[in-house]
Amino acid sequence: MLSYLHGFHAGNFADVHKHSALVLILAHLQKKAKPFSVIDTHAGAGWYDLSSVQAQKTGEWQGGIAAVQREAQVPLAMVPYLDLIDDFIPDNRGFGAGSEDGSNGDEPSVPPLYYPGSPFIVQKMLREDDHLTVMELHPREYETLDRRLYHDRRVTLQKRDGYEGLVAMVPPAIRRGLVLMDPSYDVKQDYVRAARSIIAAHRRWATATYMLWYPILEDGFDLELHDMFSQIPATGGVLCSEIAASHGGGKGRMLGSGLLIVNPPYQLDEQLANIGDWLRDVVDLPGPGVHFQDWLVKAQ
Repeated sequence: MLSYLHGFHAGNFADVHKHSALVLILAHLQKKAKPFSVIDTHAGAGWYDLSSVQAQKTGEWQGGIAAVQREAQVPLAMVPYLDLIDDFIPDNRGFGAGSEDGSNGDEPSVPPLYYPGSPFIVQKMLREDDHLTVMELHPREYETLDRRLYHDRRVTLQKRDGYEGLVAMVPPAIRRGLVLMDPSYDVKQDYVRAARSIIAAHRRWATATYMLWYPILEDGFDLELHDMFSQIPATGGVLCSEIAASHGGGKGRMLGSGLLIVNPPYQLDEQLANIGDWLRDVVDLPGPGVHFQDWLVKAQ
């Protein structure tokens, strides 16, 4: 249940979809001077070397962030995300032995190219009084992340299960904020666990924005998520955004990327609509791309 390592998949089309939305939500929180807090329940290793053995083995980033960066014209809503990715260089103190990313010291086949995971995307957008809480249960990923964060006073790192940890720590002291949940979905029960955790947290912290990422597979587990999220009494509504292949993929292969966003910021639906319509034709999906977006719960 702790076998998943994101290094094999970093920078793929799902990361582009998820992280472009994340940057837009954070930019909205920055519009007010009042501090905000972010809780990242499944943080991973923090950033990823796309020249590592792991990343090169799958090459998924080539059809994700690399494909997007090759485009001359991008939607305006994508620009803040792409600027952050283009400017990201890990702090030299964050470099360790090759074993951190699974390379075992092997020489990379291409020059280093780094992709920030959600903890470092959020960290880059924190202001002096904002706060980020990150959770990671995988022992190796946690140790790597602990070395890379360098005890930033704005960041708290916890080695714990993100599902129970979220419910235990809300509401935080800073009541404006965002929860990002991005589990590995190693087991099918993760779909229900994720939904139950967010539903329980929403009961205690109803004003926050919650963003859940999920893989779209042929088995249809994501449809159960839709049903559960459609019952959340969110005054700001529940928005669904999906980019997927209309068919293809094969048994067990991910068809697409989905986001469920509770209390999305004003106009995020319009921004994601523009991004989704563009991404479906740019990134590497396992078949003809489609973009689906709808309100599961309409904003009041």
